Amino acid sequence: MPAVEEHPRSLSETAYQVLRDRILACELVPGERLTERSVAGELGLGLTPVRQALTRLDSEGLVRTVPRRGYQVKPLTLKSVNELFQVWRIIGPAIADLASRNATDEDRAWVTEHKKGLHTLWRNSDLPALMDGARELWLMMAQRTGNERLQDLYQSVEGELCRVFSLVFSSAPALDALERLDGGALFAEPMHDKDFCERFIDAAHRQVLGVVTTWPSVTQAEVLPPAS
Repeated sequence: MPAVEEHPRSLSETAYQVLRDRILACELVPGERLTERSVAGELGLGLTPVRQALTRLDSEGLVRTVPRRGYQVKPLTLKSVNELFQVWRIIGPAIADLASRNATDEDRAWVTEHKKGLHTLWRNSDLPALMDGARELWLMMAQRTGNERLQDLYQSVEGELCRVFSLVFSSAPALDALERLDGGALFAEPMHDKDFCERFIDAAHRQVLGVVTTWPSVTQAEVLPPAS
């Protein structure tokens, strides 16, 4: 990891953002070991801000403490992936339903334009940007619910969802499946729609399981990127 640049944010916040981004993008892969000293050296920061960042990531479930060995990027198991989608299947449609009720005309116009951009990213197979755009859309909908508890629930699964899709979209079977999907029809659907969200989440769940169950690591109870 290259050293972080100077930034007006606090050092612990900078360390947190850099590590979180790399975990979500699976640059730090599930199961990877981390130590405060190694991370501090790579980021060019002191031990205290790195420790604070890792403690925060631990509380969010993205890393876990390994006694006397430092930290580990939280592994993904087939069970955890299934449970993740089961939770998203409950809160995702609820977010869409409440957001739809509370959305202003300005919100709806923003969604329409934003989805046009997502469709362009889909056609260009720009998957990292597509995931960033999808995250922005879901966060906007979560905010429009006006329900802080529901927002907290979404944020509790958002990081894991990003990690899962980062891993899945790095595989050839997932890319082949994306090419066969009709992106125009997908992005023409109203995202502020409970029924569509249910269908979308169910389809995503099936697609993810169709990929991860082909990986040898699943039999070892951890979902890791397939060997290149």
